[in-house]
Amino acid sequence: MVDNVDNDLASPCGLYCGECLYFNKPCKGCVPSDGKPSWGKCETYACTVEKGVEHCGHCGDFPCKLFLNQYSRQLGPWRVYYKAGQLVYRKKIGTESWVREKAKGRNPDPKVAMERYLAWEKTRKKKPKRKA
Repeated sequence: MVDNVDNDLASPCGLYCGECLYFNKPCKGCVPSDGKPSWGKCETYACTVEKGVEHCGHCGDFPCKLFLNQYSRQLGPWRVYYKAGQLVYRKKIGTESWVREKAKGRNPDPKVAMERYLAWEKTRKKKPKRKA
């Protein structure tokens, strides 16, 4: 059971920093770093602070152009839609309940789940092929 809920791990864009491979190695997340995670300045964080909302899902302009265009060009926009769904769900159940679910491993981020699987797969020893 997860007793300590750290709402600072709930980023304003809809991601949960606690499940990221880079969290604490070296990234502290968007909220604890005041919008300056390990990869640079977070425009989404700055926008939510400016508008006085906890996360994008509480903004009257959601989903805005900034939100919709914030994705990896290599992966495509699918993760933006994932984050939008997370924000709608988080708004409905509340951030504390959402963080509690995420901390328990429920409702995992599909990108993070795939990254963890690929990292695990690299650690496996490959079996030699049998000669026919």
